[in-house]
Amino acid sequence: MKVLFGWELGGGQGHIQRMVVLAQELETYGIEPVFALKSYNIKAASFPWQIVFAPRLPFTGRSESYSYADILETFGFGSPCLINPHLLAWQSIIKDVKPSLVIADHAPSLVLAARNIVPTIVIGDAFTVPPPVEVFPNLRIPYPLDSQERQEQVSKTVKQIVKLEAPLGQILNGDTSFIFGIPELDPYQHLRTQNQYLSVHVTPIPNNLYKSDGNAWAYLYDDYPHRSLVLNTLKPQCDFLPLTTVLAGKSLAIHHGSSTTSITCLLAGIPQLVLPKHFEHQLNAISLSGLAVAKIINNPTWETLLSYQAQAYSLAENASLQALKLAHWNQNFIPVFIEACLKFLNKHV
Repeated sequence: MKVLFGWELGGGQGHIQRMVVLAQELETYGIEPVFALKSYNIKAASFPWQIVFAPRLPFTGRSESYSYADILETFGFGSPCLINPHLLAWQSIIKDVKPSLVIADHAPSLVLAARNIVPTIVIGDAFTVPPPVEVFPNLRIPYPLDSQERQEQVSKTVKQIVKLEAPLGQILNGDTSFIFGIPELDPYQHLRTQNQYLSVHVTPIPNNLYKSDGNAWAYLYDDYPHRSLVLNTLKPQCDFLPLTTVLAGKSLAIHHGSSTTSITCLLAGIPQLVLPKHFEHQLNAISLSGLAVAKIINNPTWETLLSYQAQAYSLAENASLQALKLAHWNQNFIPVFIEACLKFLNKHV
């Protein structure tokens, strides 16, 4: 029995690292994972599974997005002529692989392609799993009027493709969905149900990782333009290892604001210095700042790095208090996800 994992939007290590953990769990039940991913650039983990080519979404070239619908429109979801060939490519993969279940991590066109063919579970962080509503809230203000027009066009296109009159977000959530995140870092929290959240895939996190006189640790993308400035100024350790290993004995975490790293540091009680690179990072950074566990730098200079590093260290006491407050999320929720997978697979037998 096969499960097809698909990923087509977004970057970083979060998507693939999460799927590796889930694939390993499913293998213990005799299930064969097959992967169709946009990238196989994985760090600090083995990847022994079958790989198939993942079709690439068309990119229209527009860079600014204000809502999840804007992102979809950027990748062709507002035009049947652009998105239909892509869906056919995914359906060809489904036909060849013959999976009993699809797991889609920020792979919205795979969700549409698999509809009425094979059951689909949508996973991702709070930003990449859209709320089950018709109109997605604008997350960047002020926003242009044509953002609303793009929302309407995407909705029209998707409903035309799937031939279903349902809220756009509901369609994109597949047969069911899970968020590897927590409500405190979810811009759509008020539109969710509590049982969708599964925290992060690296839980439980030891509660003794923070050390006041320890080194700082950083994870910054290789293509981040200020990477050398940050590393040469603050001189953090930069090992890429499992988070629960690399954060042990650390006094500060320096990163872009990806969900997995942000939440892991939050639950570990480690103060954070966040340098957002993408829209999602900015949203997480704002939430962390609101919890008083992080400082944000958007355009770092030598002076601001040293100043904000000192300010971030001063957040240690509150970071520890927030970790205690959020301790409920510091447990392994993956069995909830596996149970849902097995229910779909048993129905498919």
